Amino acid sequence: MKLTEGILIEAPNFISPLGTRSLSLRNLHLTSLDAIKTLESTDIFSTIDLSKNDLVYLTDFPSLLKIDTLLLSNNHIRYISGLSKLVNLECLSLTFNDILYISDLENLKELPSLRALYLTGNPIVKNSDYRLWCIWRFPSLQVLDFERVKDSERQQAKELFTDDPHKVDTILSLGSNQFINKNNNITMSSHETSTPSKKSLSDEDREELAKQLEDADSLEEIQRIEDILTRGYL
Repeated sequence: MKLTEGILIEAPNFISPLGTRSLSLRNLHLTSLDAIKTLESTDIFSTIDLSKNDLVYLTDFPSLLKIDTLLLSNNHIRYISGLSKLVNLECLSLTFNDILYISDLENLKELPSLRALYLTGNPIVKNSDYRLWCIWRFPSLQVLDFERVKDSERQQAKELFTDDPHKVDTILSLGSNQFINKNNNITMSSHETSTPSKKSLSDEDREELAKQLEDADSLEEIQRIEDILTRGYL
């Protein structure tokens, strides 16, 4: 389903106690965001929630100066694009998508205000260089996957990549657009698709998480708990 002006008009929106507005476009089976450009004329939302849709790629977002939080969890997004005009975006959630290669994050360099990035549940997190690369490549980051970035990690990342341009070039040379088969699906090796053993959620775990969700007082905490419930393990 395409995002239309009609869907935007009918979509629920909320005002927080601080007076900020959130637009909910979650769970609508959206495959493209054609009408997102129409939001530029009003630009009143600080948060846009596009979680639980069927997005594979992102249409170019217009210049939306108010938006500081964008939620894109539980889609099928393979690489990042179309966000360069969101210059005040601080929080970006892409948990449980299909991002495989580190270079598929490269366009995040266009977001000067990015402070928090969430990619849990993507194949990319299995890459041993992933966390330090993000810390080095996107120096404005303060939180990555619900963990605060440490000064020691910044130093380690600098030593790993600044002094090894060949390693950087190798990482940037690989991207999902180079590994798409005739069915437009990314080809992954068995090593890349293997999933480590995790503790499945018990009924007691789910009840406890449901209670935590009711008491959650931040978008980050809500997102973290919803992600655990979605994947079904701790």
